[in-house]
Amino acid sequence: MENKIKKVTFIGYKDYANCMTEYSKAINKHCDGFESKIICECAHPIDFETKHDFNLLTYNESEDKWIRNEDQIEESKKWLADSSHIILGEEKGPQITHRPEYYYEKFGQNWQLEAMKECAKMKPESSLGTVKDIFTTILDMSIIKDTKAGRENNLHMYHTGSVYRNQPDIFNLIGSTHFNKIIHGVDLYRLSWNDLSVEDQNLLGITSNYKPQNNLAIYTSYDRDSEKERISELINEKFNTNKIIIFHAPTSKEMKGTNIITSVVSGLVSYMNKKNKRSGVNLEYEYITPESYEPTKKLMDPSTGWIPNSEIMKIKEMAHIYVDEFNPQVGYFGGSTVEALMSGNIAFATINNFTIDAMKAANKNIKSSLCPVIHLGEDPKQFRDVLKSVLEKPVEELKNIAHQSLQWYYETSTHKAVATKFEKEILI
Repeated sequence: MENKIKKVTFIGYKDYANCMTEYSKAINKHCDGFESKIICECAHPIDFETKHDFNLLTYNESEDKWIRNEDQIEESKKWLADSSHIILGEEKGPQITHRPEYYYEKFGQNWQLEAMKECAKMKPESSLGTVKDIFTTILDMSIIKDTKAGRENNLHMYHTGSVYRNQPDIFNLIGSTHFNKIIHGVDLYRLSWNDLSVEDQNLLGITSNYKPQNNLAIYTSYDRDSEKERISELINEKFNTNKIIIFHAPTSKEMKGTNIITSVVSGLVSYMNKKNKRSGVNLEYEYITPESYEPTKKLMDPSTGWIPNSEIMKIKEMAHIYVDEFNPQVGYFGGSTVEALMSGNIAFATINNFTIDAMKAANKNIKSSLCPVIHLGEDPKQFRDVLKSVLEKPVEELKNIAHQSLQWYYETSTHKAVATKFEKEILI
């Protein structure tokens, strides 16, 4: 009797932000008839609670080299061979054959377009860094010929970060040529080819296989499906206070704009505390980071500045406000904001790239209210003004915003919500 369970595989280098690992867990929990695993080249540097199923290499510090995990490699090959869907998180980037100078000398002003076209003609094992390293170098198999998903045109690509943000067009051309569904982090949907003109299709040579409807958007997901009542009670308890705690925990200080955040928030907190003291208002504000918060200082990794994610989550449950990032170039919130929302925080970020089209694509097949993440504006002055206007609200009103934020998380970002998206839009 034929096995009715269809296998799904997520492939990545480290799976930055652990997004695919959580999606895989969501599919296993909520998508009947599917079983999913995630295969990564190596373990994630942050100690997330949800782990990869397979890590193909382990770094041996004493020998300063990567060691093959042969048992996991063999298990991965068997799983991949029978996978009905493979979702690739390309975290290394496209691999063009020659240096840019070669294409410029040969094609002049059109060198970038011709380099893209040449790269797109290559097989994914040659054109994409993660595929090349995992399938060709480590597994010694073809993602197209040696997997069920490859033979049945069910290879999908997932984009979530700067690797795609910095060179979207070459990824879009490779995606249109070799992949079925192209899944985007919500802020990156604006860079997709979801609405190309016929002229552009002809220029790129993709008229015959251009499918704009195959460009999708999905929210980052972390799981607290069964804790809504507990967090609702937590919100009521922690906002019954005369001290509002503002938290910021960057994974990358440069990308998150930590210097600006610390400068603006620290200055505003000092101003608000002095103002309230002069006015006789019994309300205090405190800004903390993993570096400044006494209980976590000793837990920090000296080389990365990170602390275990479990400790971050404890602080988010204690905090009232979370500032994720100030970086209009990115213009969207990350997984850290989702963790904050599900922990009963009011969340702030620059979300200028959360476009109407992206919102429609992300909300397809799920019910969603308006996103509660508060946009910090385009410059530090706007940032200060926005945060100040919120901090001046009565604590009771802040509590209501936190409840609304929790509700939005349950509508869009639980495992159940994203599993619905996978079931109706991708695993079909």
